[in-house]
Amino acid sequence: MNHLTTKLNKRSFLLLGAGALVIIASVTIFALTRGSKKVAHAPEKAVVHDSGLRIEFKPTSPGLEIVKASIIGNGGEFVNLEAPARLIASTSPSVSSGSRIVLFESSELNDLYVGYIHAKNKVHRSRKNLNRIQDMFKHRVATEKDLVESETDVGNDAAELAEFEGKLRAVGLNPSELANAGNKKAWIICDVPESQINSLKRGKKVKVKFSSFPDEDWGGTAEAIGDNVDPYTRTAKVRIEIINKDYKLKPGMFGVVKFPEETAGDTVVLPFNSIVTVEGKNYVFVEEEPLNFTRREVTLGVSTKDLVNVVAGLTQGEKVVIQGSILLKGLSFGF
Repeated sequence: MNHLTTKLNKRSFLLLGAGALVIIASVTIFALTRGSKKVAHAPEKAVVHDSGLRIEFKPTSPGLEIVKASIIGNGGEFVNLEAPARLIASTSPSVSSGSRIVLFESSELNDLYVGYIHAKNKVHRSRKNLNRIQDMFKHRVATEKDLVESETDVGNDAAELAEFEGKLRAVGLNPSELANAGNKKAWIICDVPESQINSLKRGKKVKVKFSSFPDEDWGGTAEAIGDNVDPYTRTAKVRIEIINKDYKLKPGMFGVVKFPEETAGDTVVLPFNSIVTVEGKNYVFVEEEPLNFTRREVTLGVSTKDLVNVVAGLTQGEKVVIQGSILLKGLSFGF
């Protein structure tokens, strides 16, 4: 009996000791864990230096997580300006006479061109008549009234001709080129944003793809840039001349014109949302040091809705903000 009691007391002592060790270990772990818990720091505002030219973020600055910068100018980047277009006129053999005629995309354009031809003929006739009257007046055969009336006719006919020519040029056509064009010529009109006009030049080679022939590329040449900019769309018309092989292209067809970019090798391409514009000037933000962003004015070249070519203000290898530019703009300019 005493032996059994001694054995139970020994077992109880061991259980109590083990329990005490568990409690001590738990308290120690809790204390260590609580001691190692990080203390949260209050967010720190970004600091603006040099009247907004440089913005310094702190690791806890609000909005820093949306600002992303990337190294630019890795090579092989370019921008092709693309513009919607339609084939507005083409030359074609006449079925009845065998001579060359010009076909237009609409009856209104055809009427304008016919009116131009008639007005041109009237000017020719009235000038010949004026020369005749002047000669007769010189020999006292015609009166001064006859001379004045003939001069007035020339002026009126010339004004009518100028009106028709102006209407044709407003839609992108040059009536004198239409009259003198050879066979298999066709003209495409595309609308180019006014901001891109400076990058286009007469004689520039372009590529055209038509909806009717999606697997075929057509080469063309930029003949002329419109004389005016549409006040609503802010675009100018560019006329493209192409060779209408086998007369496959018909007036009224739609397509897309691609203008290859021709810039120096040191230009860089950025996402368009990297650019911020203030009072007509364009800027980007360059991360020159970690968490430090410098505002830089840049000059833009050809752009699309997604990409823009920067021709001055940046060099290849710099780290430029490609997301979060609007946040930096607000901090830099104060709005």
